Amino acid sequence: MRISNREIALGGLFGGIILLLGFSYLGYIPLPTPAGAATIMHIPVIMAGLLLGPKFGAIAGTLFGLSAIYYFLSIAPPWVLFPARPFIGIIPPLIYWGIFGVLRKREKSFVRWVSLIVSVFLLILTLRLSYDKLGINFWFILLSVLLLLVIIFWIRSSDPKIVSLAIASFLGSLTNTVGTLGLAVIFKVFPVGTAISIGILQGIPEAILAVIICTPIVMTLERRIRG
Repeated sequence: MRISNREIALGGLFGGIILLLGFSYLGYIPLPTPAGAATIMHIPVIMAGLLLGPKFGAIAGTLFGLSAIYYFLSIAPPWVLFPARPFIGIIPPLIYWGIFGVLRKREKSFVRWVSLIVSVFLLILTLRLSYDKLGINFWFILLSVLLLLVIIFWIRSSDPKIVSLAIASFLGSLTNTVGTLGLAVIFKVFPVGTAISIGILQGIPEAILAVIICTPIVMTLERRIRG
């Protein structure tokens, strides 16, 4: 399979960004939690997958995984840190292609209702988990406000591409959170309660950040590439 100049250029760009963020520690934000840090490393991996497809996305995710081993080896073993990372670049394009293929054949009102239902479901789920695990506090309020912003973004958008990219970015980020924390529980690095707390405090904000950043950048880059 021939690789185009566009793919080489974008692949090199995203690979360079991931290496810079990963091995300079700029991609990891230290936090006083059991996980040690939050991450923005998933963002270029998701964009690489959405723009270049699952193969390039897997390579980008592999680079992310190697930097995670380098950074967090004192906290967890490689078989916890690495396996979920390549899928961060594989799952978003597959989800995007599937959802966009369905939504672009539907009426705009259908897109709005799908966006509303998905957004409300995510809001209710997050608020319920936040209340059960954390109580009413700053994080509860912060997550509520952020999710409401996502809801407004989706409802106002009648473009199937925006909705599809947003959902793909969100679920791509959760792939990192659920996969890594799930392995951490299986291999007894974290107890279940700690893993759930990390997922709420870090995983959901990271997923929302992925939606906010990846969706407009991917759309802009696509237009410039095709233009």
